[in-house]
Amino acid sequence: MSNILPEVNFFNGFYIWFNKETKKEYYSTPLYYYKADYHIDYDNHLLDIFYKENAKTDNGLKHPATLYFPFHEKLGLLLLRFLNADLSNYESAYKTFFYAYGFEILKDLSDGYISELSNNYGSDEEYLKATNRIFEDLKENLINLQYELKEAVTYIYNLDNNKLFEKYTYSERFAVYLIKRKGSLYSYYKNDLILRDSYSNKYKEFENTSEYDILDSLHTQNMLLSMSETHESTDLSSICYAILEELSKTPNYPIKKCQNCGMYFIPNAKTDEVYCDYEKENSKPCRELGAFQSYTERLKQNKAMGEYRRTYQQKFMQVRKYKDNKKLAKDFETWKKQAKEKINDMKKGKLTENEVYEWIIKYK
Repeated sequence: MSNILPEVNFFNGFYIWFNKETKKEYYSTPLYYYKADYHIDYDNHLLDIFYKENAKTDNGLKHPATLYFPFHEKLGLLLLRFLNADLSNYESAYKTFFYAYGFEILKDLSDGYISELSNNYGSDEEYLKATNRIFEDLKENLINLQYELKEAVTYIYNLDNNKLFEKYTYSERFAVYLIKRKGSLYSYYKNDLILRDSYSNKYKEFENTSEYDILDSLHTQNMLLSMSETHESTDLSSICYAILEELSKTPNYPIKKCQNCGMYFIPNAKTDEVYCDYEKENSKPCRELGAFQSYTERLKQNKAMGEYRRTYQQKFMQVRKYKDNKKLAKDFETWKKQAKEKINDMKKGKLTENEVYEWIIKYK
């Protein structure tokens, strides 16, 4: 699939399109950055965006994305970022969402058209004042939108673990959510202009390939050129709707809620993953942290493991206290080796929890 946008003037809107085969979404936007940076991949004509806490702007002048260098990220990440965004204040909202997509994505979400943003600002202060004013005007709308989308995601991906829903697919639940008007999702498509792909857009992809080589490839490999639709909108609700519809049609690609931090995520490997892998400030990702916490909790609930740890500590402290008692140290090493063997047998199912517990009590 080509990553190139349809041949239209895109500088006044937000554009997003998808590749379900590679699980990627691409977007191009006239957003103006603050505390954001990006890496340019010249070989693949792509941009990677990331947040920088102390990045400086260039006298308020921000450059829009170009036709041949769209941003790209994991399929569904825009929706996930919005679901997880902290909308309590301007700074947190910017840091968790708007740094990547800008405020022009809100033009049609407002009651009146946003005319605050311009191509240039004399200073960072002017830019911050303008975007802060936009956020404060739309804050309530944004919080309501986020709530409605969370409700929809909970239903579509059965995050409440409703047994009656388990046999139905994401797309089936998506359809029923719209048909029965469970929330406001059914109305969110209204400001979405869908641009159909055309073969003329494949020029950059095949400009160095002869027409006969293309014909031979299509003929001998029975190949079809991948086509995609591009969504153009400056209404955040419409964009989220388009993404959610695309996700619901993608099998084995669920939205989950992290059991550790509560953030929404899409598993990278197994669909039954329960912890996200988002980087946290001054902490390990939940996938590592959550697994450790679960292991610790299992230890607390397993009486054999609990008794083993208590007995181990008691014996260890005795050995430290009576350092010159070689028999005590030798007996401790023997007990430790035997205890580990018993615990390994328990983990393999060769011994029960009660059997190991009774052995530890007997030889403590």
